[in-house]
Amino acid sequence: MNNDKELQHKTATAIFSDTGYPLPIELRPIWRIGLMCIAINAVGTGGISLKITKMRVLLWMLIRPQNWSDYYDSLHSYSNSVLSMSSDKSTDKAIELAMAKGFLQLDSETLTLGEEGYKLLQLVNDLNLFSSEVEFLLSIKNKVTENYIKRILGH
Repeated sequence: MNNDKELQHKTATAIFSDTGYPLPIELRPIWRIGLMCIAINAVGTGGISLKITKMRVLLWMLIRPQNWSDYYDSLHSYSNSVLSMSSDKSTDKAIELAMAKGFLQLDSETLTLGEEGYKLLQLVNDLNLFSSEVEFLLSIKNKVTENYIKRILGH
């Protein structure tokens, strides 16, 4: 109670600044869009399309590099543990933004690279970005099957 009386006599001043607020990388949509484009290119059918459920699983894995060895072990049957995965609204928002901006197109539950997606991939290649992510994707490429996805999603 004594603290309440003290607070009543204090004043606060709001300060506005042009400096940005640090947003964690996993919340930045363009970062996720970049990951989606490299996932389609590395793992997708012909390097141009990928089922949306597979994309969600791959992004779940990609944004958690500290767990890559566990994912690899699970996919290659070196571990009997079943991975748990939950819904990720940031990924869904990034997919919507990617479609709105021409990075991706959605047709019948399949994401396809759009014109902007190809441009982003070229920039990623030119700057040698996401190299560890691409290496991880290539190491699990043939193991992320429909059956595996159904197993971790509980279907």
